[in-house]
Amino acid sequence: MRLRLDKFLANKAFGSRKEVHALIKQGLVTVDSVVATKKDMAIQIPEQIIAVNGEVVDNRQQYYVKFNKPAGYVCAVEDNRHPTVMELLPPEFLTMGVVPVGRLDKDTEGLLLLSNDGVWAHRIINGKKHISKLYYIEYTGELTETGLERIKEGIVLGDGTVCKPANLELLEPGKAQITIEEGKYHQVKRMIGAAGGEVTYLKRLSVGPLTLRGIENLGDFTYLSEEDVEKL
Repeated sequence: MRLRLDKFLANKAFGSRKEVHALIKQGLVTVDSVVATKKDMAIQIPEQIIAVNGEVVDNRQQYYVKFNKPAGYVCAVEDNRHPTVMELLPPEFLTMGVVPVGRLDKDTEGLLLLSNDGVWAHRIINGKKHISKLYYIEYTGELTETGLERIKEGIVLGDGTVCKPANLELLEPGKAQITIEEGKYHQVKRMIGAAGGEVTYLKRLSVGPLTLRGIENLGDFTYLSEEDVEKL
């Protein structure tokens, strides 16, 4: 991929074009270990190695990320009322167009995928590939036998929302795991509510074959391997 040096660095969140030009003018930018002197220099990515102040710049253009989302953050690029997950991630994610793939509620924790590959993201969230999502639930109240059967068979919520059959496993009183293939608005909370309970804690443990392995702490993130990307 052929890019202008200043555009590449601006996209990588090294500042505005003006700030990037200043870095180049100060001799702080190198291309293949040679000091760059022209802001509009054409570079070839990923073949050439770009460094700023001696630190090599990650030259990836496509981003596939898994993130352990804490509660209290909304899955949006920007929000006027609440902090967003993007505030917890490197600034280059914003400048490179990386966005959440689907959503987790503000008070829900766990596995969130992000990417700037729109085709890949759409494939995951459109529901046609039947990608399972596993959640851990803590709840109050008592789930009725009728409610449990409705969830397993495909529950219809009070507003007419039709949910596909889901696998609900009771772990111990007040704790369960549920596997769904959709991501409708407040779906897990509403399904549990319709069965007689009220969710007090919700955490997504996996999306398809991808889990929280390697990002066990809240706020951790890592890049997916090519193999992981292809799995979805």
